[in-house]
Amino acid sequence: MKLLFDEGLSPRLVEILDDLFPGSESALHNGLAGTGDTQILNYAGKRGFVLVTTDSDFETLMAKFQGPGVVILRSCNYPTPIAAGVLRRNAIRIAELVKSRDRLLILDR
Repeated sequence: MKLLFDEGLSPRLVEILDDLFPGSESALHNGLAGTGDTQILNYAGKRGFVLVTTDSDFETLMAKFQGPGVVILRSCNYPTPIAAGVLRRNAIRIAELVKSRDRLLILDR
């Protein structure tokens, strides 16, 4: 499974988590920066990504949009290594999200 990191998250997460989530991308490095939430969801859905974001707007958008799984890192004002640790600790839950009807996972530090 691969992750798409929204523009609010460091692109370094792609490298840091490559062992668990190979093929992941950053919205800052693939032309999605500033394109808007719907465009990012469309990109993720068409290419088989689970979107990882700090933007709580996606929680509302997911109710209206049929698309990929979304992981929201709530109150993510902490350093990139800690965000990586949260994602590592929840790797199984993130993998299960792909099969879940809910498609939304909210994680706290």
